[in-house]
Amino acid sequence: MKGDPDAQAVARLPTTLKTTSISSAEFLYGAKQSGKKNMYDFSEKFLRFFPVLPFDEESAVIYAGIAHAFSGTGRHISTFDELIAAIALRHDEPLVTRDRHFSVVEGLEVISY
Repeated sequence: MKGDPDAQAVARLPTTLKTTSISSAEFLYGAKQSGKKNMYDFSEKFLRFFPVLPFDEESAVIYAGIAHAFSGTGRHISTFDELIAAIALRHDEPLVTRDRHFSVVEGLEVISY
């Protein structure tokens, strides 16, 4: 958002970028935590540019599989990230992220930047 060349390259990908309901919540929370009203307002407007993929019943089933696969293995990503991965898998969408830990989710296509 601040002229990051890697983020700008992702924005030029020949596909419609989407977000998830969980990612939207995290993004807005971060904006609220900043304490800057203009940051929150900007963030709300920014999110309007992206279709939002919901967490639905099928996503819940996929999430349960992801969380179960990690339980007891010592490999774990945050619950929010497991939910985000489940939504991406449910909608057969790649996940564009800087967080490398998503690569441990089986079947998830990760586009790193």
